Amino acid sequence: MRLFISLPVLVVVLAMVLEGPAPAQASSEVSSTLESIPDKLKEFGKTLEDKAREAIDHIKQKEIITKARNWFSETYGKVKEKIKTTFA
Repeated sequence: MRLFISLPVLVVVLAMVLEGPAPAQASSEVSSTLESIPDKLKEFGKTLEDKAREAIDHIKQKEIITKARNWFSETYGKVKEKIKTTFA
């Protein structure tokens, strides 16, 4: 029975905490935050792009990846040629 009563109380308290400051208190904070959002998004995008490029370059330079890619290409070529000669 206690759990049944405490869950709604917990939900109400959590909602109050997550609600944030009152609108009058947050007006200046919101305007400054809204102005910096595009800059932060551009910075995030640039950082993400740099990290993605770095990861891709790192993967391309790995010897095991290069060997695997070459092996798959050769095997695919052999299978393709075998199918072409078999059904031609």
